[in-house]
Amino acid sequence: MIFFKSLIILFLFLATSLFAQTKEVDKLLEKVNQASTPQEKKELIEKLKKELATKNIKARQESDAIIKAKEKMPNELFDEKAIEQ
Repeated sequence: MIFFKSLIILFLFLATSLFAQTKEVDKLLEKVNQASTPQEKKELIEKLKKELATKNIKARQESDAIIKAKEKMPNELFDEKAIEQ
């Protein structure tokens, strides 16, 4: 039993660490926090704004595509009785 618990914990740890990703936005935000001069902070904030805007546009396009695909789906399940008549 202890073996299975430790195996599950190990698997969960590996799964979370393998699929963890460092995003460009996270890197820029960390650079903004560590910037020493106000000019450097302004430049990094502008880069961060541009990166967030592009991510927002991509997310909006994906959500619009999902909504359009759902609109094409039928509201009711196929009824074989209608064909038999």
